[in-house]
Amino acid sequence: MRAVFLGTPAAAVPSLRALHGFAEVELVVTRPDRPRGRSGRPQTSEVGAAAADLGIPVSHPETAGDLQSALAAVGTFDVALVVAYGMLIRPGALGLPTGGFVNVHFSILPRWRGAAPVQRAILAGDSTSGVTLMRIDAGLDTGAILATTATRIGSREDAAGLTTRLAHLGARLVTDWLPAATDGRIAPIEQDDDDATIAAKLRSEERWIDVKDTSQQVVAAVRGLSPWPGAWVRHRSGGVRILDAEMGSAPLAPGDLVLESASLLMGTGNGSVRLVTVQPEGKRAMAAADWARGLRDSAEGVS
Repeated sequence: MRAVFLGTPAAAVPSLRALHGFAEVELVVTRPDRPRGRSGRPQTSEVGAAAADLGIPVSHPETAGDLQSALAAVGTFDVALVVAYGMLIRPGALGLPTGGFVNVHFSILPRWRGAAPVQRAILAGDSTSGVTLMRIDAGLDTGAILATTATRIGSREDAAGLTTRLAHLGARLVTDWLPAATDGRIAPIEQDDDDATIAAKLRSEERWIDVKDTSQQVVAAVRGLSPWPGAWVRHRSGGVRILDAEMGSAPLAPGDLVLESASLLMGTGNGSVRLVTVQPEGKRAMAAADWARGLRDSAEGVS
């Protein structure tokens, strides 16, 4: 099998390695190098670095037109596998591989079509997630389903941890099902649009949680917004990021802070949550109780 792989973040690397295990990967396409880290120097993506380790040529198209040209230059190939690539693919490019484009999507479609399926699942309080192997068409994650695998979401699992698990489940789907999907041994199943939900891209302003929300919603926000943009509350001293929180049992008014033994409780719309770890703006992460002890007014609240 001659294949092209399109992907960018670390979550796409397991699928690239899986594809490399049984196919001749002619080209890896990833997003252009971007400034990252404290140095601000341009660095290649995790997929670009993995491709270099595997000795696969890498292309970094800037535009959808550049992408189509890069794919056309490969010549005849059987399939294009896409995992969290980050650029829309023009309809004119979809017919270039003889077996079409196949996507590894981190949800059980048609639930959570879009850019942030893992985060939206946790934010919504879903108990299960999974991975779908699907054909790519001109719509947004609307293509026919080739295979799925489901998994329960851990009660304290955050978006980063769940994404890592789904990345490896997706790689297994690639190994087990992509060859059969490419040569026509799988009958694709069309999605039911009536059951679809949209996983909109996270916005920076979503970092500010509403202390009037339920305790369940607050804890879900802490998990679902990790690592970016994070779950923040406003305090008189500045923004405070909540890195870890769990359900509390004390009835408190929204935003009230109560230091109880070694724990810090924060009031919510229906009770409280126990703040475990926080990071005040411009400071290091610390135990929430230690942060509270340092406040000049222990009765201060957050909003």
